[in-house]
Amino acid sequence: MNGVADISPAAARAAERAASALAMLDVLPLPALIVRPDTTIHFANPAAQDAFMRSQKVLERSRLDAIVKRDSVLLDLVARVSGEAQTLNARDVPLEGFGFPPFHADVVVAAHDEDGSISIMLRPRLKGRDLEGQVGDPTGFRSMAAMGRTLAHEVKNPLAGIRGAAQLLHHDLDDNGAALAELIIAETDRISRLIDRMESFGMDVPLDFSHLNIHELLERVAVMADTGFGAVSVRRDFDPSLPEISGDSDQLVQVFLNLAKNAAEAALARGEEGEVVISSAFRHGLRVRGPGGGQRDLPIEVAFCDNGTGVPGEVMASLFEPFVTTKAGGNGLGLPLVQKIVTAHGGLVDFESSPGRTVFRVRLPASPAHGHG
Repeated sequence: MNGVADISPAAARAAERAASALAMLDVLPLPALIVRPDTTIHFANPAAQDAFMRSQKVLERSRLDAIVKRDSVLLDLVARVSGEAQTLNARDVPLEGFGFPPFHADVVVAAHDEDGSISIMLRPRLKGRDLEGQVGDPTGFRSMAAMGRTLAHEVKNPLAGIRGAAQLLHHDLDDNGAALAELIIAETDRISRLIDRMESFGMDVPLDFSHLNIHELLERVAVMADTGFGAVSVRRDFDPSLPEISGDSDQLVQVFLNLAKNAAEAALARGEEGEVVISSAFRHGLRVRGPGGGQRDLPIEVAFCDNGTGVPGEVMASLFEPFVTTKAGGNGLGLPLVQKIVTAHGGLVDFESSPGRTVFRVRLPASPAHGHG
C-alpha cells in the first residue's frame, strides 16, 4: 500500500461533500458555524468572524459557551438538537456575549448524524437599526459590499459581451428589433453603472441628481415589463400633469424595475388573468417628518399593483430587511436596496397586501423648481 491508507469510495465521497459544504459556507454572506457535540467550534466563516469580532484561529479553538452568554437561547437550541438528526428554527434570537456588539438574529440549528456535528446559521436582523447598519448590525451590509465586489468581477465581463452582441445585431434588424436591441444596450450600460455602485453598497454612494420627467422612467420600465416579464398584462395609469422630480435616473429606474418585476412575478401565479398596474398620482397634503425634525412634502406617488396571492403575513414586518424573501431562489436584497435608494432621494416606500391585491408605493418630493399646475 506504500504506506498510504486505503480510503473507501464512500468515505472519499463523504469527504468531498464535506469539503464542498465548507467551501459554500465560506463565501456565504451570513454568519455560519459548525460545532462539535461539546460545543467546540470546528468552523467559522468570514461573516461569523465579523459578527463575533474574532479571527478564525481564535474562534476555532473556543467553545461556543465562551463566546455567547451561558443563558443564551442559541446554546439551548444546540443542546436540544445534539445527538439527533433534526433542525430547529428560531426567530429574533438575542445574541450577547463577550467582545462583540449584541445583535438579534434568526437562527437555524441542524444536527448531522454522520459525525454528530451541529451547523448554526444566523441571519442578523435590523430591528431598531437603520439600513446602513451604523448602530449595531455587525455583518449585513459589510457582507453585501463584499458580495458587490464579487458581482462586479463575475458579471461585468459577460455583460460587455451581451452589449457587443446587441450592437452587432442592431444593424441587421427591422425597426422593432432594432428598438429592442437599443433597449438591451441601454440596460447593459445601466446595469454596468449599477454594479460599479454595488461595490460600495454598504456605504453612502453619491447620487447624480438632475431634473427628471418621472413618466419617461416609468414608460421605460413598462416597456421592459411588457417584453421581459412573461405572460402578464401590464397596464399604465399615469397622471400626465405631474411636475418634474429631482433624482438619479439610473437609481430610480432600478427601484421601479425591481418593484415591477416583483409585481409581475406575483401576478404570474394567476396565469392569463395576472395583471400589473403601474400608476402615478399627485397626493396633496402628504407630509412626513425629516431627519432634522422638520416636515417635508412627498406629493409624487408611484404605485405598482398586482393581483397575486399577497405577501405572507409572517414576513410583512421584516420584508425590507436584508435576506428576507418570499421567492424560491430569491436573495432578499431587492427591497432593502429599493428602500435605501428611495430614502436617499428624500422619499419613502410602503406597501399594503391582501390576497388578490398587493400595492407597493414610492412617495417622492417634487423638484424644488417645479410646482403642480
